[in-house]
Amino acid sequence: MRLISGDGNDVLVRAHSACLPRLKLDELLLNSAIEGGGRFLSGHDFAGVLDEDEGIYHVEFNRNGERVTARARWVLLATGAHPGPIARAGLLLRAECRSFAVRQYDRNERLAKNFNELVFVFDTTIKGGYGWIFPGPDAVFNIGIGFFGSAHKHNNPRRNYEQFVAKLPLAQELMRDGEIVSPLKGAPLRTGLSGTRFSKGGLLGIGECIGATFPLTGEGIGKAMETGILAAEAIIINQYSGRLAVAQAYTSSMDALQPKFEIYRKAEFLFNWPYLTNKLVKHTSKNEDARREMEELFNETSDPGFLLTLPRWMKILFY
Repeated sequence: MRLISGDGNDVLVRAHSACLPRLKLDELLLNSAIEGGGRFLSGHDFAGVLDEDEGIYHVEFNRNGERVTARARWVLLATGAHPGPIARAGLLLRAECRSFAVRQYDRNERLAKNFNELVFVFDTTIKGGYGWIFPGPDAVFNIGIGFFGSAHKHNNPRRNYEQFVAKLPLAQELMRDGEIVSPLKGAPLRTGLSGTRFSKGGLLGIGECIGATFPLTGEGIGKAMETGILAAEAIIINQYSGRLAVAQAYTSSMDALQPKFEIYRKAEFLFNWPYLTNKLVKHTSKNEDARREMEELFNETSDPGFLLTLPRWMKILFY
């Protein structure tokens, strides 16, 4: 992963990662669920959940103008960040999303031949967030920017994206002789395990709808899958003890994750101070211990707590 600061400094850090188009990932997950015994029903628009005598849920959908109902003992809500479905399930506490991101795909056969880095850019054109360029299969690059901590309220994501591309030489090169293969798309991000109830009886929220995306990094896929695993474990282990036991077990698992999410949220202050991100990247490029800490942060073998101490910033700023 290459980190680029607004003043032109950069540093390469080692990290374990994988890049593939979202539709491909969705296909892999769907096929795995079907192979595991799941049944996929397309074209159903979630309408709501009705509780029948605290034993069976009636999950209602709209399909081709008709109301369709499915019956289930347990329901997992994995509808993403949009507040509508979360509210219809009775889990919404706050409709507002704290973060926002936009991205576009561009195909460039020439640059793809020797491009094997994930690029993160901290620049004044994206104050309150960062930009990225990720290589993917078939010479397609994911180019985008994201804002955290409600910074998008004070910015125009489309205009900021255009400024980001115009200012970053690498982005200009990708666009100059590349082929844009998707329009610019934006989406809200629910981060920090906030704004949504984790459970309501035998109804458990998982993934983006409960804010499972990390603050600071914006990494959400792994976190969403982790919450799905925890929900499954809560049901498997406690199902015969009833809904309350399942809800309590799952909520306890989410509560145990809260401190880590809170540390990431506090570290978001960096995005509002380009001077600090410039200093951090420069310090990391010159200091092997700092580089190791950044590698551990990206590999999620440590958290960004080291960025919240005065002694560490004394080293970053003055050494």
